[in-house]
Amino acid sequence: MRVARYLARAILLLYALAVVFTECAPTTAVADPILAGIKTRGQLRVGYDPGSFPFTTTIDGQPAGYDIDLSRALGQSLGVPVVFVPTGLDAAYDELQQGRYDIIASAMPYAPEQGWRARFSTPYYNNGLIPLARTTRYDPTITSTVPVGVVLGSDGDSYLRSRARAGKASVVRYYDTTAQLWEALQCGFVERIITERSTTDAMQRADQSLIAGPPLSDAPYVVVLPYDALYLTDIVNTTLAALQTDGRRARIADRWLTIDPVICPQPE
Repeated sequence: MRVARYLARAILLLYALAVVFTECAPTTAVADPILAGIKTRGQLRVGYDPGSFPFTTTIDGQPAGYDIDLSRALGQSLGVPVVFVPTGLDAAYDELQQGRYDIIASAMPYAPEQGWRARFSTPYYNNGLIPLARTTRYDPTITSTVPVGVVLGSDGDSYLRSRARAGKASVVRYYDTTAQLWEALQCGFVERIITERSTTDAMQRADQSLIAGPPLSDAPYVVVLPYDALYLTDIVNTTLAALQTDGRRARIADRWLTIDPVICPQPE
């Protein structure tokens, strides 16, 4: 009888604990109100700055670009359509925190200083500086004798000026636009350039004889999410990994990381 009473009490205690944990267990709405809101509204709201080509732009009045295609793939994983909300990058974090959109996908660099109010996906693209050369005898070293082309005011320009301040002078040839830099490289006005990886990727797609050197800087791009988006962050990371594995990210890059061909002037 005593064993039976102990067994009965144990069963009742286990049942009571099960009830308590069931009643107190966090629901998705509590653990991730951002994901719950997406499911309730039936849409994923994506903040983007249309001025970050080729990652975000506007074509025929509609959002377009690498990150736009990436966002639509995220919406497919969630089973909801995507609504794009234009914003400025200077206000992006504030508006994310205010709930104007659910994520930011707009060539956003990883910003750990914003970690108190945001979460970050795994990096999906590193847009750091890359040296690119048109000779098969490529020497990645930036020397003081071989001219290197950069766009005036670009990150590549800042990199070379920083080297100069450190006593490592370079012979620099400046161009006003990426198109002019591309023409200079293709037409032999310079043998080497420095620019962002998205541009060098596009150039190498157009001319496979071009050779890239080791990265000169890092600029990992991430999807930015609200701090409360615990489950949603996992879904985004899983989706990004799947896009890489099944080749969809490569197809997105093929679509957007392109550059127009160059017609070099003929000598008179």
